[in-house]
Amino acid sequence: MRESRLFIILISLVMGLAGCSKETMIGEYVDRCAVRLDIDWGPCGIDPDGMTALFYPVDGGEPSRFLTNTVTGDEVRLRKGIYNVVVFNQAAEEYSYLTIEGQDQYSTLRIVMKTTDSDWSTPEGERLIYDPEPFAVATLEGFEVTQEMVRANLKEGKEFSLACRPEKVIFTTHLSLEIKGLHNVRTARGSIKGMADTYWIADRKTGSSVATQLVDFSEKTFHENSTTDGILSGSYLTLGRSNVTSKATDEISNLLTLSILLLDIKTVITKQYDIAPRAAINNETKEVE
Repeated sequence: MRESRLFIILISLVMGLAGCSKETMIGEYVDRCAVRLDIDWGPCGIDPDGMTALFYPVDGGEPSRFLTNTVTGDEVRLRKGIYNVVVFNQAAEEYSYLTIEGQDQYSTLRIVMKTTDSDWSTPEGERLIYDPEPFAVATLEGFEVTQEMVRANLKEGKEFSLACRPEKVIFTTHLSLEIKGLHNVRTARGSIKGMADTYWIADRKTGSSVATQLVDFSEKTFHENSTTDGILSGSYLTLGRSNVTSKATDEISNLLTLSILLLDIKTVITKQYDIAPRAAINNETKEVE
């Protein structure tokens, strides 16, 4: 009889614990709405193998962060509220040559290019920008999850989605320089001052901090019917948006200092160009005279 009572008590305890567990599990989702993320990566030309989605409550509070290897069609569960949404490729920790800073608030979220100190053709202490990885980002302000959406999703299985198209904010910029005596050039490298190293995601613009970008001019093209003169071409990665200058302010000049080593491996010729009005973005090439 004692064993029977003990057995009944144990069963009651197990059922009670199971009931609590079930209530806790249901409670985690009873006030949330499933939202499918329809992300179109096609226009930006990036084929990511993962993405980050950040949801910032407009009325304050901790943002919700979702990481997934499913770059479109995955679901997130959101409580009732209004959100500012940010979506970008990969996880922030996966980048080696840029950092995603200020993630606690939508207004402070920014991309910062990593820099290093170098004494190559630059003043002592000047910061040089690393070439960063591909990065595309989308923002959507004021995305609202209503109580009606939560109820319809839970009780009726109604589906809701969020659609956006990330845009590249790191571009390849090509430079072409008209060089007389190109046949005497062994190697050429350049450094560009005044390049923005910060991009504010909510404002969709570069910041005031600047650094220096190195350019390797590795392509030589001689003019038709000439064996001495031609075009010296190079490229570098720049931070910003399509058709928007990458310099920090309109008052800062993007000054290119070109160092040319001649075939004698002794003589170095230095030239300077203001490339701000002439630098090409989106894989278009323009000459800098």
